[in-house]
Amino acid sequence: MSANEPGERPADAAGDDAGADATGASSEAAGPEPPRRRFLLRRRPVIFYGWWVVLSGTAIMALMGAFSYYGMGVFFNSIKDDLGWSAAALGAALSLARIQGGVLAPGVGFLIDRYGSQKLVLIGVVLSGLGFILLGQTMSVVYFYIIFVFLVQGGVSAGMGNAPMAAVTNWFYRRRATAHGVMNLGLSFGGILALPLAWIIEAWGWRQALVFAGATIWVVGIPLSFVIRHRPEDYGYLPDGDKPEDRGGEGDFPGAEAPAEVEYSPWEAMKTLAFWSIALMFSARHFVTGSVALFLIPLLEERGMSLADAAGVLSLMALIGTPGRVGFAWLGDRYDKRLVIGFCFAFQSVGIIGFTALGGNIGILFFLILYSPTYSGVLPLIPAIQADYFGREWFATIRGLMTPVATASVVLGPIVVAGIRDWT
Repeated sequence: MSANEPGERPADAAGDDAGADATGASSEAAGPEPPRRRFLLRRRPVIFYGWWVVLSGTAIMALMGAFSYYGMGVFFNSIKDDLGWSAAALGAALSLARIQGGVLAPGVGFLIDRYGSQKLVLIGVVLSGLGFILLGQTMSVVYFYIIFVFLVQGGVSAGMGNAPMAAVTNWFYRRRATAHGVMNLGLSFGGILALPLAWIIEAWGWRQALVFAGATIWVVGIPLSFVIRHRPEDYGYLPDGDKPEDRGGEGDFPGAEAPAEVEYSPWEAMKTLAFWSIALMFSARHFVTGSVALFLIPLLEERGMSLADAAGVLSLMALIGTPGRVGFAWLGDRYDKRLVIGFCFAFQSVGIIGFTALGGNIGILFFLILYSPTYSGVLPLIPAIQADYFGREWFATIRGLMTPVATASVVLGPIVVAGIRDWT
């Protein structure tokens, strides 16, 4: 999107609008699809249902953060030392999982847009929980690779990331970044849970801790999947809780239109500069942050910290980052998201440099203060700015198409860092 602002359609997409108008006219002639009245109440609830979608997504993100994103760093040394594997061998498994996620992302995104978030969340929770339970039986590298890549990461890819994100994008417009910020608090909560997870590993061993993780994902995640709803219009709502009559509709039931947004098809989006800019920004972020999340605990252990103390630093990083997720998201709803993202990236870089240059407790403190809130603050802004540019209709598919672009950097991160750890 070279000179275009968010929401502007380039000239080469104008021809597609005519066809869309014709399709829309025939659709209107047939009349709107009846709402699902069994779900819709004529009296509007005090709390907009979109916020229940956000809270459910928050809990699902917490599960993903506790046991997958942050949790694998907690498990890392215990598995490596017990089974006698190298850091590179274990890091390669995590990289393969990310390759799988990148390969499947476009298809998974299409399924989310086609069949809705709820079904994909349920599938993802079931697969991921089963994968963690089976990981507890690991005896060989091949077994670990198969289970982690196809079940654990398969479940995360299917429904514990993009599916809740797509639902929240659909339910909000003016407060979209803030809603994503609240949902992404789940990742911070997941990081905070790294400390009790370390206690469980030390008390029960890593195998039993993996079984515990899988069972927890099932017990918490399966009921929450039924709270997720994909689009507010299907249930008589509009984004942000706006009433249909405020937008020219008829009463409490659908007939009004959602806020006017420019909607791009996946193919139209891929022809814009904005698509590739967001994808590369996504890629650069995950190259760094994925490596930090995975290797922070092993690095601190090598500097003399116990597993519990190192996990405490990780939990503190997540805790300090919690205000950043909502604070920078709130700023993103009020100011240019591009400027807010650039500010966050700059402070992340300074925080990492300070951690390595200063060393000791001073370096850790410098890192926590500068890196944690800005690292957390970028996460809700990326899907929000994507929706600003390309709309809601194909959100998950477009994000899925961006993911393989980011995967190359995500894969290289753990391998490069693990190789440096083994060689130095």
